[in-house]
Amino acid sequence: MKIFSSFCLTLALFVSVNSLGFAQSASNLSQSDNQFAFDLYSRLAANKGNIFFSPYSLSSALGMTYEGARGQTAQEMRTVLHYNTDDVSRRTETSTFIQQINRPDKAYELSVANALWAQKAYPFKEDYLSLVKGTYSAEARNLDFVANPEGSRGTINTWVSDNTNNRINNLLPAGSITPSTRLVLTDAVYFKGKWETLFKKKNTKLGSFWLTPDQSIQTDMMSLLGKSFYYFDNDQVQVLKLFYKGYDLSMLIILPRSKDNQSLEKILTMDMLQQWQKSMISQEVNVFLPKFKFEWKDEMSNMLIGMGMKLAFDRNDANFSGMAYLKSDEPFYIGQVYHKAWIDTSEEGTEAAAATAVVMTMGAVAMPIKKPKIFRVDHPFIFVIQDNKTGHILFMGRVSDPREK
Repeated sequence: MKIFSSFCLTLALFVSVNSLGFAQSASNLSQSDNQFAFDLYSRLAANKGNIFFSPYSLSSALGMTYEGARGQTAQEMRTVLHYNTDDVSRRTETSTFIQQINRPDKAYELSVANALWAQKAYPFKEDYLSLVKGTYSAEARNLDFVANPEGSRGTINTWVSDNTNNRINNLLPAGSITPSTRLVLTDAVYFKGKWETLFKKKNTKLGSFWLTPDQSIQTDMMSLLGKSFYYFDNDQVQVLKLFYKGYDLSMLIILPRSKDNQSLEKILTMDMLQQWQKSMISQEVNVFLPKFKFEWKDEMSNMLIGMGMKLAFDRNDANFSGMAYLKSDEPFYIGQVYHKAWIDTSEEGTEAAAATAVVMTMGAVAMPIKKPKIFRVDHPFIFVIQDNKTGHILFMGRVSDPREK
């Protein structure tokens, strides 16, 4: 953990959420965010056990940070986040997507709330604050981190909990807000959606799930028989799309043919996923899917550094002069990037939540198939929750053991 010196700025984004395929003309923003998602997943996949994260949360939090980066620091962040040089279009797409999420006429619960928490009387650049407020619809609030750091932390954590239906609690741990903190940016999203075609609880029965080719466990296995789903398969993989009510969002399940856990990462790229989705057809499928509910968290600064975002974490050379009026001898850089995510998938649907905190420091159609396909998810699988209109990946994960909490 890096040592903080005289000033600390914390940027936090908190998200909870849940396609007939990727959109036919996905936006530049969704394409860049999705590529970042796959880059990140390829590194997280080396970890054992279940994985669950929100690339939307991470890219949004880092995007707000990027708005204040300058010079080579901005260039490295732009490369890792796959942004092009058209910041005006990216900001317009960001604002439009937030408006889409918050529209009232939805068949599911999905909302986003943003807030900017600033140390009173600190000389932040007004154009940076206005840019973040305008692009992310953030409300500005003043706190006194200097005189009351723990009280300020409690205020922010309560706001996060309130805006995520109490699924993300104590995101900012004790000691994360100090008298050196000057700014906290938060984004909270909550999602709860029912399946368009519900699984019946009476049909859920114990079934085998293979942790490895040689080791299986018994777990609650949901089933839907004789229903039509968008589906694709080849000799490597089976892919199924489960729509949430309203058809705006969906969960895509990627099941490798092999029960070898390592085969998951060998078959998955963004281009391959797009190709599979374009090849999907509606057909009768018998679906067997384990219930799963778990939480995942990580500190991701080393991973981002490994992806090429080096200067942003460099005490001596980071350039975030677009955020505040900084003295030339005052280092200002990202200290840590925390991420935490939670998901519950059952017969009724999915509830999910995620949170990201970027801690910045200063000085320190085909013919129908008559015979039903069998989609038995009885070994490790990957899943993606995405927006159907834009193709935007909101969540991504891997279930290696459905018992894991």
